[in-house]
Amino acid sequence: MKQPTTITHIVVHHSASKPETTVEEITQWHIQRGFSGIGYHKVITDDGIINIGRQENVVPASVQGHNKGTLAVCLTGNFETDKPTLMQEISLQLLIQEWKTKHPTAIVVGHRDLGATLCPGKNLYDFIKKTWPNG
Repeated sequence: MKQPTTITHIVVHHSASKPETTVEEITQWHIQRGFSGIGYHKVITDDGIINIGRQENVVPASVQGHNKGTLAVCLTGNFETDKPTLMQEISLQLLIQEWKTKHPTAIVVGHRDLGATLCPGKNLYDFIKKTWPNG
């Protein structure tokens, strides 16, 4: 499904898995759940590499009932117990800066802000709220 032209939210997720989780593994998990492919637009692995998922002009499959008008990024790791790597934090800041340049009114939220979940984990959520306090 084609994305609307107005992006209202940038949604941050964690994979809730080992830091070394690959984009291919996430893609397989999403296909097993019935998605057409990976649900996120970008995946930031523990080494800070920003991997391409869905094309940005395609609606993500990231938060049930809140996908249209959003961009979705997932960081690999379980940030309920661990902390993102410095490289992941830097890459996330660069990516969100790029997205907010294109979509200046979009607000940055954690998955938990839109649904009943612990995602993106308390440690990543704290980083998001500290870095983008007004979204």
